Amino acid sequence: MDKIKYSVITVIFFSFLTQSLCLYEDQIGKFDWRQTYVGKLKFASFDTTSTVKKVFVATEENVVAALNLKSGQIIWRHVLEKAEQGQIQFMNTDEEDIITVSGKNTVVARLWDPQSGYLNSEFTLTQTPHNRLINIKWFLFQKQLFQVSSVALSHISVTVYNITTESKASTYNIPAPWITEESRCVLAAPYLACLATIGQDIVLQSVTLTGNAVPVQTKVLTSLIGEGKSLQQVKLDLINGEQPAVSVSTDDINKHVLYLQTNGFTLYPKLVPASSKLFLVHYEKNNILLQSVLTDGWLEMSGSELSTGMELSELEGKIKYPTNLGEAYIAAAACSSRKEKGLGCRILLATDDHAIALIFHPGKFVWIREEALASIAAVEILDLPVSDTDAAIEKEFDHKETGFLGMFVHRLTSQLLQLRSLILTILGLGEPPSADQRAGLVRDEFGLHKMIVAASSAGKVFGIDNLSGEIIWQHRLESVKPYVDQASGKNHMPFFVQRTTRHFPNPAQCALLLRHKMTNEGMLFVFNPITGHPLAENNGLIRLGYKVKQTFLLHEANRQFLRGILLLDSEDNLHVYPEDTKSVAASVASTTFIFTADPNTGLLVGYSLALSTQQKLIASRVWEIKLTQGSQRITAVVSKSSIEKVHSQGRVLGDRSVLYKYINPNLVAVLTQGFDPVHKRKYSLIICNVICCSVVFSITQKRARDPVHIVHSENWLLYSYVSDITSRRTESVTLELYEGKVQTFSSVAAPLQPIVDRQAYILAGMIESMKETITEKGITSKHILVSLANGGILELPWIFVDPRRPITVTPEMREEGVIPYIPELPLPHDAIINYNQTVQRVKGIHTAPSGLESTCLVFVYGLDLFYTRVSPSKTFDLLKEDFDHFLITAVLLGLTVTSYITKKLSSRKALKQAWK
Repeated sequence: MDKIKYSVITVIFFSFLTQSLCLYEDQIGKFDWRQTYVGKLKFASFDTTSTVKKVFVATEENVVAALNLKSGQIIWRHVLEKAEQGQIQFMNTDEEDIITVSGKNTVVARLWDPQSGYLNSEFTLTQTPHNRLINIKWFLFQKQLFQVSSVALSHISVTVYNITTESKASTYNIPAPWITEESRCVLAAPYLACLATIGQDIVLQSVTLTGNAVPVQTKVLTSLIGEGKSLQQVKLDLINGEQPAVSVSTDDINKHVLYLQTNGFTLYPKLVPASSKLFLVHYEKNNILLQSVLTDGWLEMSGSELSTGMELSELEGKIKYPTNLGEAYIAAAACSSRKEKGLGCRILLATDDHAIALIFHPGKFVWIREEALASIAAVEILDLPVSDTDAAIEKEFDHKETGFLGMFVHRLTSQLLQLRSLILTILGLGEPPSADQRAGLVRDEFGLHKMIVAASSAGKVFGIDNLSGEIIWQHRLESVKPYVDQASGKNHMPFFVQRTTRHFPNPAQCALLLRHKMTNEGMLFVFNPITGHPLAENNGLIRLGYKVKQTFLLHEANRQFLRGILLLDSEDNLHVYPEDTKSVAASVASTTFIFTADPNTGLLVGYSLALSTQQKLIASRVWEIKLTQGSQRITAVVSKSSIEKVHSQGRVLGDRSVLYKYINPNLVAVLTQGFDPVHKRKYSLIICNVICCSVVFSITQKRARDPVHIVHSENWLLYSYVSDITSRRTESVTLELYEGKVQTFSSVAAPLQPIVDRQAYILAGMIESMKETITEKGITSKHILVSLANGGILELPWIFVDPRRPITVTPEMREEGVIPYIPELPLPHDAIINYNQTVQRVKGIHTAPSGLESTCLVFVYGLDLFYTRVSPSKTFDLLKEDFDHFLITAVLLGLTVTSYITKKLSSRKALKQAWK
């Protein structure tokens, strides 16, 4: 009994101890921040039953979430499976649960608790494929889930599932021979409406899907749309809302609204402008048709009764529309009566640039969520400009041509002006600071305060303060779309930093390469990365007039410190932007080379600019090589970072000899994927020199599959894959290239092949992205940042993936710092740099150097954003925060006083000794 008593006391004692969620609680949120998003809106529904008002959303990022109506913050969120397996096909809310249907091959229905977001239940649905299947749609009716699939010239297949019992209730077919392959059908639950042709007339037919014995309702549209129209000229659109309705139009002027009922169609008595966005909301016993039109920067909204067309004066009004938002449509609405102000509606807007906004009509915007940040395609971290005081000092260096005397006079004048501005500032009469100075967007002493410029695939460019995560500016681009990587299928936008903020008084300048939506021709967006202001006509967009095949930034700048952009079009013609940098491109043409890679054919082609003149730039083919055979294709081409600096040319071994690194900035790693009848999938990694078309090293991984990630830096390369041979685990392989212990160079003999050390490791987790740390001078040790599927960002020291790790460590290797080989890589909790700040669906990791050599800035983007800074070799050039300045000052002062007193006593003693 005593043992049980003591055991109970021990359990109670330990239950009162608080558990720490991270290693250093005082550092949480001090150097890092996280922002969570949901992505582009797909379905939305208001919650009107609970006390905490919410709006439920489902997005194209396979996310189900609840947002707070007052602030727009995420109350709860669930991220479903990736790609098609988690694609949400349907979402609806009833009085008890939120029902979602997701998946393509395996369809899963899930029931979520609206208040907490807990998963109440889930079950798999049986989906029967058809050879002539047009589409599959879902709707909820009286606690039953309906699956509808149309088969051309045959029937409509309906499968009913019981939500309560989680089983199939029935399956039946509705004859529909009038549905052809050209028919356009919309599901206005519980009806299916389709456009068809009967004789010379175009008709709208609908059938009730909740029973297999309901006749087809037909309405002739000739009187509405006019005679002589073909089926292709008529548009049929679904009107979202709580009641079934569709719109029919033939041009861009007006459209007709039809309300579907069991006994036929009811026509809305008024014509609706084609530019209006419509939504049907049920209020008390009436159905209200909401209309929104964007005109001259104002969002004009109105409401009317659907049956009579009578305008509701309470819902008429207009709201100032933000200039940074795209065209919007009404995703959800809920109307209610207010005590003194009458009828009011909460309206959720979704824009074509992925933003989500809530307005209370009549009224104003309540909140806006920039969901475009969940689809970032390009990132750069740039230095901020200097302060006004530093800018005044910088101006002194612009007067070198005046000679020593002129510079001395200018120095005295500037000091007097600074003294004058100081006095006026103290008295409150000085000039106001600049906009950047007022906003705090100035460069700090250690270069830790920077601007994050992010470009989204939705056509938006953002300027984000890296310390707070606040959006400083944003710019929306029209009629553009990103490039699509043919190898990986991901969106990307080439980002060029033509001039930084270091060249005062010239402003910083960046360029973003995109495509035109209609012609696919290249377009450049030229802008100031600090302010976001366009630096070219037509809102900063420049139409190039040709399709871009390859592009890169020149290494040399003109007199204005502006670096040009070389563009190779589809006809192998060279262009440069801006034109005044053509002379710079011609001067470095003899040492400039370009290469292109075709993912489908596996052909690498190299170009030389040696034949270029000052009048015309010429790209001539000098080599080509085919790296794939049969079904193989290129899946990735990875080069080294252009801003990377190599501090050490060799590695000092334990016997004091030097193993020199094989450092070639022109090395490119090419990854190819293929199929083999024996080993199924296989990957080949080829390291080649793109200047002279020589293969340096190649390796093949058999029975490997996606995802594959590569990091290429200095003289080493790290790549990871999923192995099908060994229990489908994630394996990582490191390669390190060395010249040997003697550096040899010959302009006559062929270059020597490097010595390659390689080693394989096992990582207990699925990798989503990898990136190496980078510092200003390259002195700090390299660490690998690994994004895991569980939401953690692992900081892995290079010593753990060193390919020279032996099974048995010799004394020389122990002195060198090499640890014994263990196949499993460690995953310590203190190496997760985002501790409990889970980052979902990471698409990339961007690293940038700071002013401190020990510190690297890290920006992780995907469905969520996360920013922090890491110190791979600790902060050897910075005092710690807990450094006791008072104590060291007191010690130094005490030592100074003691030395002075000791000196006096010593001299006095020496004097006494002299008189003896």
